[in-house]
Amino acid sequence: MTPEEIRALTIEGVEQRIAAIRTEMESESADIDALTSEVDALEARRTQLHDMAQRRAQLRNRVAAGTEGTVTRSFPSDSTGTPEQSYNRNSPEYRTAWLKNMAVRDGVHLLGEMTKQERAAYTMTTANTAAPVPTEIMNRIVDLVQSSTAIYSDATKSGMTSGFAIPRIKSIKQGDAKETAEGVANDDEQDTWDQLSLDGVEIKKHLVITRKMTWQSIAAFETWIAEHLARRIGNAKDKRCITQLDSTTYGIDTDNVLTDQAYDDAAIRGIMAKVKEEGVRCVYANSNTVWNGLFGIQDANKRPIFLPDQTGDPKIAGYIYGAAVKIDENVADNTAYVGVPSSLLANNFEELYISNQQEAKTFNTVVGGYSLFDAGLENPKAFVKVTFKTTGE
Repeated sequence: MTPEEIRALTIEGVEQRIAAIRTEMESESADIDALTSEVDALEARRTQLHDMAQRRAQLRNRVAAGTEGTVTRSFPSDSTGTPEQSYNRNSPEYRTAWLKNMAVRDGVHLLGEMTKQERAAYTMTTANTAAPVPTEIMNRIVDLVQSSTAIYSDATKSGMTSGFAIPRIKSIKQGDAKETAEGVANDDEQDTWDQLSLDGVEIKKHLVITRKMTWQSIAAFETWIAEHLARRIGNAKDKRCITQLDSTTYGIDTDNVLTDQAYDDAAIRGIMAKVKEEGVRCVYANSNTVWNGLFGIQDANKRPIFLPDQTGDPKIAGYIYGAAVKIDENVADNTAYVGVPSSLLANNFEELYISNQQEAKTFNTVVGGYSLFDAGLENPKAFVKVTFKTTGE
């Protein structure tokens, strides 16, 4: 905005423009220097308007009802007193006075200042104002709903919007490269193929915000809504990844699904040996499995095989034989997925989409998030699913 346009703004206009800048500044093409200068000018205009409002309020108090320093706050009976004091609460003066008294922001009367008659007609009490002193809300939201996306976060992500299919060669029954005598043909190829084809599932999450909550909301609220929806939908994607790992069609080979395993060194080494894929290995389990099961495993010399992370990485709890142990609360108790996460393919057919609308009957605002997503394991032997015996069994 130009300096002239900023000087013409009201308090409402200043706040609206600052709110718009919060969105603009996130764009990669945003001119940060220009936006910084504009915010400086807007803050100066806001300070100027606040000062003007305070001076106007002081002057209004001095001249109100012919007195200095007081404003009428009492409400005499409807049938007594001077004509200026005899308005009842059903009068037009009282109704407009109530509206004007409520429509004040930063000292500025958005609907204009009350007339002498309106000031005489209006009385602020808890009967007509449910909250004379509005509750202050800290510019912060505490999210107690945990989001766990370790498996999805490590997966190999793609964004093919039209479809998702990858041919896979499962085995070479005949025709592998080998030595032959001079002039002798190799065996005819007999390769086994299939196709990893994903259709996508719809993932949705919505929030319902009441009219009162919208009125009392804070500056960070809109940003938090988007982040909250993204986390919850990300959590659903993580659960979908786990479901697909368990799938007989798109998931772990049945020979790599182990049950009734002990929390001991031999079992862990056997699990690691069944991962048939090159790449960095990871172990995914929930907090109970990590700290009450894996953490206590020792080798034959009574040395722990679980080494807690010392780097401060919040995503890694520790390491077992070089494999990072990551906590994912979507994994069941006494269960772990061990494998090469890059082999898990996660396709976002449509990225997170957020929309909102207001309900006509309740005036609630419904904000919804949507994503079309699916996942599948490229190499069925790249992961092992293991279920451990609980203590005492």
